[in-house]
This record gives sequence, structure tokens and C-alpha cells, in this order.
Amino acid sequence: MTRKLLPWLPVLGFAATLALIQWISGMPVTWLWLQTLVVAAAAALVVRAVPWDRWLFRLRPNSFLYELSLFALFVRHFAWVYLHEARRLLTAWRVAAPLRFRPGWYRSLSFALAAFFSRALLRSERFYASLLVKGGGR
Repeated sequence: MTRKLLPWLPVLGFAATLALIQWISGMPVTWLWLQTLVVAAAAALVVRAVPWDRWLFRLRPNSFLYELSLFALFVRHFAWVYLHEARRLLTAWRVAAPLRFRPGWYRSLSFALAAFFSRALLRSERFYASLLVKGGGR
């Protein structure tokens, strides 16, 4: 059970951060945190429930549903790539700073997160450039 709930910790943390930022700034706490959880759960259900490989070949190329399906597949692929990239960086960080709350622990974590976001941005730019070359970008 814990293994199935563990991937939801970042989503829950993000939703809690949204509510906390609204509360700290003095704004009324809206339902944005709940909407975030609902959208994440719906996306997880769609990604798991739809047999993408068989279904995509039945659609007409250049139709709206075909393009929407390709977009969903791209998002799924990049989520998988970013998940493995984050695991790799956190493993390297744990090796580099094995003792938590010691001098340099927070700094090494910030460097690992900065490296993750710079690599994610670089991969996204490369992907968008490849779409532009093939005529798929706008």
C-alpha cells in the first residue's frame, strides 16, 4: 500500500504548497489545491486505463483526437523521463551528502534540484525544436 501511495507525495506536497502560499499571503484559500489533486488523479487513471498503443493506430492521422492522443503520449513519455532523471539525481545526491542536516546538506540538495530543472528545460527545448523541424510545432 505504501509503495502505491509514495508517488503521490510530490503531488500532495505541491497541492499543500499552493494552499499554504494562499494562506500566508492573506488570500482566501481557494479550491485550487483540490483541483490539482483531482486533475492528477484523472490523468493517472487515463494514462493507466487507455491502451494507447492499440488505440492510436485506429485513429485517422491529423484528426483532433489523434493529435490529442499524441500530446498525451508525449506528456506520459516526459513524465517517465523526468521521473527517472529525478531518481538518478537524488541517488547521486544521497551518495554525495549521505548525512542529513549536516553542513553542506541543503546546498547540495539545491544544486541537485537546479541541475534537474536545467536538464528538464534543455530536454524540453530539444523536443520542441524537433517538433518545429518536423512541422509539428506552432
